[in-house]
Amino acid sequence: MVIVRAMVQSITRVRETDHGRVQETDRDHKLTKTYSQMLYDNFILLGGSGFIGKQLAYALANRGCTVTIPCRRPHRNRALLVHPNIRVVEADVFVLDQLDSVCQKQQVLINLIGILHERKRDDFRRIHIDFIKSLVDACTRQGIKRVLHLSALGASQATGTSRYLRSKGEGENLIHTFGQKELHVTSFQPSVVFGKYDQFINRFAGILRLCFGFFPLACGQSKLAPVYVGDLVEKIIISIDDKSTYSQRYTVCGPEVFSLQQILQLLVKAMGLSCRIVSLGNTASKLQARVLQILPGKLFTMDNYRSLQTPNVCGEGELCTTSLRQYIQDIGTLFSNKKHYDRFRRQFPS
Repeated sequence: MVIVRAMVQSITRVRETDHGRVQETDRDHKLTKTYSQMLYDNFILLGGSGFIGKQLAYALANRGCTVTIPCRRPHRNRALLVHPNIRVVEADVFVLDQLDSVCQKQQVLINLIGILHERKRDDFRRIHIDFIKSLVDACTRQGIKRVLHLSALGASQATGTSRYLRSKGEGENLIHTFGQKELHVTSFQPSVVFGKYDQFINRFAGILRLCFGFFPLACGQSKLAPVYVGDLVEKIIISIDDKSTYSQRYTVCGPEVFSLQQILQLLVKAMGLSCRIVSLGNTASKLQARVLQILPGKLFTMDNYRSLQTPNVCGEGELCTTSLRQYIQDIGTLFSNKKHYDRFRRQFPS
């Protein structure tokens, strides 16, 4: 009984804050908190089954909002259904009739849909640009007035260094331009986002476990200001009811700037590995991209290479507070003992 009691206490901790009572669950890091009533009640969250989307869905639902998440395979997102304020519905939002259907009776639309790699040549245009036109039209038809859109740091239709950044920039311009009269739009340009279940730190940690002596890293001197997913979610939520954010575009960065090589070195140290991170020059980086982009999984592509030619950092302004350095130190033991981590995940599935 003592062991069981200790396990229960380790899984759930309750603490008091200035904002009210907070229940924190170690297993999934969901927070339940007492908040003031939000202006809007009903949200449609596009891309809500992804890494950022799930965190945002829980945060909104914990504030008493009803969150609808359309996805093509609802059975893969059963964990979301545990929360009574989250609805996961089967729909393909790239089909106009289905997009209209899920937007009915909604007050706020949040668009997180985006891709880093193309499966087909025109996927960036189809998802980042053409879909935005459909989204704006659906909002107009269904009477949705408030829209929040997730773009990317460095996105620019005119000066983006990659097709990814140019397409994200054009899509962001479209949603602000076409929605100018009918919609109240706010967009966010985050640097690379980290947190539990991300595809950034977790992917590199998995690769580094296979390191034997040294790891050749393309674009190792590229600059990043990684932002914690919880900080990004909080900025999005705070802006929803704030009319001063209408028609605004916000860059979102963490408190520290790292080179990609420095981030991997932090991971190596936290995981207790013996692996030297070797930053490749431009020619070798391009060669690595050309090879890896034809392999399954597309770990690195020429378009990724071009994106990394733009420093992924913010200018002057308020920065988020959560440190990537501290985060890596805190979770390093989990990464360094993968077998134990796998057993823990099986014992406490999400």
